[in-house]
Amino acid sequence: MTKAPAHAIPFAISTIKLPRDGMPIRFDADEAERQALARQLSIPEVTTLSVDLRATPWRAEGVRVSGRIAAEVVQESVVSLEPVVQRIDEPFEQTFVPEDSRLARIAAPAEQELHIDPEGDDPPETFSGDRIDIGAYIAEAVALALDPYPRKAGESFGALDTDPAPDAGRRSAFDVLAELAAKPGRDDE
Repeated sequence: MTKAPAHAIPFAISTIKLPRDGMPIRFDADEAERQALARQLSIPEVTTLSVDLRATPWRAEGVRVSGRIAAEVVQESVVSLEPVVQRIDEPFEQTFVPEDSRLARIAAPAEQELHIDPEGDDPPETFSGDRIDIGAYIAEAVALALDPYPRKAGESFGALDTDPAPDAGRRSAFDVLAELAAKPGRDDE
């Protein structure tokens, strides 16, 4: 995403101290963070946002963060512009490697053709220092989970009649021809 993250969710990381069974990351967004995320996503409201993740060691230098993201958001119906509530419960998984590591160079080789496997894992993201900020990744996951065409149950474009008299003012081409033929003073050649 190109916008700055709505909120930061940093956690300190040290691959030496990270337990094999992982480090839990739990986060519940407060009102200000939810409002900032709603503005970032251009939606009326983020009612709730909670994150339940676990950071585990990945290979020699990396960190894998996985778990679930739960949220409740309000969007506008594409049919009636009425508020539509959507519940999001999505799995989350992202791998991180230090930017100066061997794994980072393998993940993003310089001056080589990039091959993307749509069914494969995402390449690792890089981080520097001893902190990883996953806020932007959480915001991206919520954005990808949003319904692109939200609408209330039973709403459809065909159900709304925006023109009370759809045939008013419409004339058949044959009616126009019949009028022309019936005009007095028309010379037939």
